[in-house]
Amino acid sequence: MRGCDVAELVGPPDGWWAGRIGEPRTVVLSTTGPGGRAHAAAVWYLWRDGEVQIVTGRGSQKHRNIERTGQAAVTWLEDWRYLTAAGPVTAEPLTREDRYALWAHYRGPEVAAKETASDAHEEMVLLRLRPARWWGQW
Repeated sequence: MRGCDVAELVGPPDGWWAGRIGEPRTVVLSTTGPGGRAHAAAVWYLWRDGEVQIVTGRGSQKHRNIERTGQAAVTWLEDWRYLTAAGPVTAEPLTREDRYALWAHYRGPEVAAKETASDAHEEMVLLRLRPARWWGQW
């Protein structure tokens, strides 16, 4: 690819991005808010079993948007490169184990143990985005 070419993929990326989507990095989660307005937020995530897993507060704008539309997109950014995955999203109760996995991925097991010692996970949900469409520039 050269210049501003954008490529659409038929499945998860290979090559340059394949090794990067599982790394601990902040991504942008985009949902559609009330009245059709875009809502974007920087989030932590896990790449597991072909889906993007994101933790958010129960009743947050992200959660409400997903409950209403069932769709979202995430974008990975690195220098001039980007990769976006979009598709259906479900929300389910968050377990302490899933919350620990996210914290351990980003901050290590010691910090994860401290951050997940409380029952705060009961006020959160796990968003599961199953990408149906991929596109980007790399």
